[in-house]
Amino acid sequence: MENYYQILGLSEMATLSEIKSAYKRLAKAYHPDINPSTAAEEKFKLISTAYTILSNKETRQQYDVKLAQMRLNAKRASIRAHENKQRAYRNPYQNYTYRPPVYKPASDATAEKKATYYAIGIVASIAILLYVGVSIFDFIQERKLQKKISQFDKQVQFADSLYYSGKVQAAVNSVDEIKSSYAEYNPIKRYEIDYLSFRRDQADIDFRNKAYQDALWGYLFFMEYSKSQNPDMQFRLAVCYRNLKEPNKAVFILNKLMNNNYKRMRMIALIAEVYKEELNDNAVAMQYYQMGLNSILAEFKSVYGNAYRLLVSAERTPESYKSIYFNAAEILFNEGNYFKASKLLEWVIFFQPEQKIGYQYLIECYYKLNNEKEACNILKKAEKMDISPQLNFQLSCN
Repeated sequence: MENYYQILGLSEMATLSEIKSAYKRLAKAYHPDINPSTAAEEKFKLISTAYTILSNKETRQQYDVKLAQMRLNAKRASIRAHENKQRAYRNPYQNYTYRPPVYKPASDATAEKKATYYAIGIVASIAILLYVGVSIFDFIQERKLQKKISQFDKQVQFADSLYYSGKVQAAVNSVDEIKSSYAEYNPIKRYEIDYLSFRRDQADIDFRNKAYQDALWGYLFFMEYSKSQNPDMQFRLAVCYRNLKEPNKAVFILNKLMNNNYKRMRMIALIAEVYKEELNDNAVAMQYYQMGLNSILAEFKSVYGNAYRLLVSAERTPESYKSIYFNAAEILFNEGNYFKASKLLEWVIFFQPEQKIGYQYLIECYYKLNNEKEACNILKKAEKMDISPQLNFQLSCN
């Protein structure tokens, strides 16, 4: 099968704009109107086919699945070739211990020679029988393994069909049944490991391509089969749920990660964001933001002491901290709590001096608090940054 990414000179993570740029560049070099050679015409047909497949989201996903399956098949073939090579060098005598007969002097040389040939014949016959027996045993075991692999693939396909028909829990249960079916059959373990590695890698590719439905199933399959509790994978699973409009499941996983101190501040920021944007529950969101603000303040004081206001660096402050300050301030602003909002917004414009909305909110807070002088000071700061906040009121600034 042609590798359309290689034909266009791209990686499998290429964006649509990169695909279009590569096509335009190659078309200029190989278009029949520009390059009349027969080789160029064939090359242009391949380029056009590659572009047609990769520029369409659905056909690209279908092609990626075929490409991944081709690689999996190649991996299986490599494993089988390696095992066959090892089997070819296996010593057929490794389980046979030769015990020479007790020597007894023969009555003459002819009888002794016959006895020697007889002994050699017995040893050779046993060796041949052992070799044939081992070969037959290996053949039977190989056929049995291939049959098990075929059954495994069919069961996996059935689990996939359940998931894509919307029966998610049934699909997950099916994965658990697949694992139980082969728990006592050790020869298939290597195939299981390679297949799980393939599913995990494919899920990571789907996740990076924002194919969240496919990525979600890949992670669920891997985690259920391996019983893995890898926190990075759980985080990506939560991101998939959020993007698939299942915020409650996302929050459940993020809370679990937060309680296990996995990137705690980032989890707090994300949980609060989900409540604020997807679940429309500002009260709960604010509880998480307040938790985050308390933790950030405690950290600043432990690192910088009481002079933290003068020593905190905007460049070294994590993005999750900045997100907590801004979103908490926005909730307070929209609720009309201008005093508390202004305290947080002072930090917002310190952390992100290029952000227009921060200045806009802060100016309006001071205006609502009848502190027109401070509102003018913030407006001047914004103008120094070439920012023009959109205000629905007039300020009398000198």
